[in-house]
Amino acid sequence: MNKKELDLLNRFASKYNVDCKPTKSETAFWDFTYEWDDRKFYCEMKQRNFTLDEAMDKYPEGLLLEMHKYERILRRTKNEKSAQGLYFNFFSDNKALVFNLNKLKVDKWQWRTMPESTEFGKKRFVYKYVTFVDYDKGKLFYI
Repeated sequence: MNKKELDLLNRFASKYNVDCKPTKSETAFWDFTYEWDDRKFYCEMKQRNFTLDEAMDKYPEGLLLEMHKYERILRRTKNEKSAQGLYFNFFSDNKALVFNLNKLKVDKWQWRTMPESTEFGKKRFVYKYVTFVDYDKGKLFYI
């Protein structure tokens, strides 16, 4: 997790009074966890460099979610009582859309050629199995 992502996470955690624990492993299948109301949450996080309105205009089909991340978080939550998987999307206008992966019904996946990593400067492209998550399936938060 880079500094900008960590700052966003800390702002969210402070505003909503949750104790988020970023993963320390580069190979973990989630970015952070937290516990609330006797439940544990495994969370994937995306920091978007555009506003939510811009996202809705530019990507009307929804927000991209990679199957391997979705699947691995769900596999983990199914093996722990009361665990849930969340998909956080932070936008540049201080809004966040959060999707509960355990309640999200996904039935349409497709292969896409995409950058291997979101790190700038890496130009290697690979095939990824992805879906698009409808904006209206997320819960809106302000940070």
